[in-house]
Amino acid sequence: MLDKSIDGALLALRKQIIRGDEAGLEHVEALLRARGVFLPRVMPAKRIDAARRGHMSLIVLAALRGGPKAASEVTAYVAPRRPELTQEAVKQRTSQCLTKLKMRGLVVLEGRLWGLAQ
Repeated sequence: MLDKSIDGALLALRKQIIRGDEAGLEHVEALLRARGVFLPRVMPAKRIDAARRGHMSLIVLAALRGGPKAASEVTAYVAPRRPELTQEAVKQRTSQCLTKLKMRGLVVLEGRLWGLAQ
């Protein structure tokens, strides 16, 4: 195993212990210090709006199952399913998702309407 893999695993374990208020922090930090790894003083809080892998794609594809829609209609479908995002963020992420799905060949753009690829 590479040294950076071990260091990364120990840092991830440290983060998990801190966020979960679990025991063993002093042992993990002792291992990190022995390996010469810099220990951040403050652990940033976990992002609340962190996206789950593929979540946006699933929502967008579900929106298009009912038939072709304009980007604004897809955005309107996505917005209540991602309440933690601002309206502007929903619009931007929906646009990015549609573009990525198009590049993967899952959706097509015909005129102004997005639809599922055949």
